[in-house]
Amino acid sequence: MLSKKLTKLLATFLVVGISIGALAGCSGKTAKEPENSDKEVELTLWVTSREQDDFTASVEKEFLEKYPNIKLNKVVKEGDPGNEFYQGVAAGNAPDLIDVSFTMMDKYMKAGILEPLDDYISKWDEGKGLSKKYLDMLSLDGKVYGIPSQVNPMFFGYNKKLFADSSITSVPNTWDEALADAKKLTIPEKQQAGYGILSAEWTEWFFQYYVWQAGGDLTKQNSDDTLSLTFTDPAVIKAAEFYQTLVKEKVIQSDLTLKFNDLIPQFATDKIAMMPFAGDWVSWATSLGMNPNDIGLALFPAGPSGKHTTAIGGNARVINAKTTPEKKDAAFKYISFYESKEEKTKFYKNIESKGVVNPVIIPRDDLSLDDIVKMPEEYSKVLNDIQDEGRLEFYGKATVASYIDKAVQKVISDPTADPTKEFKSAQDLAEKEVLEKFNKDIKANK
Repeated sequence: MLSKKLTKLLATFLVVGISIGALAGCSGKTAKEPENSDKEVELTLWVTSREQDDFTASVEKEFLEKYPNIKLNKVVKEGDPGNEFYQGVAAGNAPDLIDVSFTMMDKYMKAGILEPLDDYISKWDEGKGLSKKYLDMLSLDGKVYGIPSQVNPMFFGYNKKLFADSSITSVPNTWDEALADAKKLTIPEKQQAGYGILSAEWTEWFFQYYVWQAGGDLTKQNSDDTLSLTFTDPAVIKAAEFYQTLVKEKVIQSDLTLKFNDLIPQFATDKIAMMPFAGDWVSWATSLGMNPNDIGLALFPAGPSGKHTTAIGGNARVINAKTTPEKKDAAFKYISFYESKEEKTKFYKNIESKGVVNPVIIPRDDLSLDDIVKMPEEYSKVLNDIQDEGRLEFYGKATVASYIDKAVQKVISDPTADPTKEFKSAQDLAEKEVLEKFNKDIKANK
C-alpha cells in the first residue's frame, strides 16, 4: 500500500502534468490556423485562356501582394475544368481549388472529394452575407461544401443586327416561329447559320431545355432521392424531332464538329444568329469584338407545352479535400479574397466599363447587381421574367449525361435516325452501367 504522503505527491504530479498538457493543447494551432501562416504555399489552379486578361492579372497582383507567401501555379485547361475535377482527383493531379458548376456539386459532395467549409465561413467576416438559399444548394448532411460565386440564368440569345438585316422585327415566341426565322437568317454564302446548338459535346446541356419546353423531363427524382430514367418520355422524342428538323432544314451550323468553345466566337462574328445563351457570355462575346448593343436576350421560344422553361445554373468555388491543411487554408484565403464584396464590385464594374453588363445573380444577401451597375432595360426585364421560368438541371445529370449526349449526337448526325430507338438504347445502357450504383449510394447515405 502506498503511504498517504506518497499518494498525495503522485496525485499532485498527475494534476500538474494534466494541466501542462492542457495548456500545451490550448496554445497549439487548429487545422484551420496553421502554425506558420507565413510559410510559403503553392496553390495549383486550373484556368481557361479566356479568363486571362489585364483585369484578372491586376486582381491577381492584388491578391499576391496581400498574401506574399502564396504562390500560384496556373495550369491551362480549356472547356469546363470543373467537369474534369473528379478525374483529376482520381489521377492525383487535381488542383487545390476550382470553380464547379452547381450541376456537378451533388456528385462531388457524395464522392467525398470536397472540403467542408463551415469553419472557414464562420470565421470569415463576410460569411454572413452569403445567401442561405444557394448555400443550401451546396450542402450535404448539414455541411457546406462550396461558396456560391455567380448564378447564371440561361437565356435565348439573338443577334439584333442580323435580325434587322433579315427584316425580323420581333423575337420568336414558339418553336415554329424560331424555325421560320432561322430559315430567313441562314445565308450559306456568308457562312451564316440561323440557329446554333451543341452538336459535338455536352449536347444534353442545351437539349434538356427543349425537353422541358415540350412538357417532360429526362429523369425523375423519386421521393427517396433515388433516380429513375425517362429518356423515352414523349417530350424527349418531340425535342429530338425538333433538333432533327433544324438539321434537315439546314439552319444550324454546317460544321457539326464545333464544340462549346467554338459556338460563342461563331455568335460573336455573325456566323450564328440565335442560340441558347448564358448571362455571363455577354462579356465573352464582346471581348471577341461583338457590339454589345447587338446582343439581344429573351425567354426561350415556347415548345409544344406552351412553356419557355430554361435552367438557372451557377458556379461555386470549392477546395480539394485531398490537399494539405496548409493548402486548404491558403485556398480559402484565395476564395474569400475573390468573393469579397470589394472584389465582386470591381469585377462587375470592370465589365460595365467595357460597355457591357452580364445579367446574372450575385448570390449574396448584402449585394446585388443593381447595387453596382445599371442594366439595359431589356436585360432587367428578362432577368425578372426568367425567375418564373428557370429551374435546376435534370436530376442525376452528372451521372447519366454522357448517355444522353451520345443519343443526341446520333439524332443530329443522322436526321433519319429513330429518336425512340436511340434514346431507349441509351437508357438501357445507363440503367445497366450506372443507375444501380447511383441508387445504392443514395440509400447508403440516408
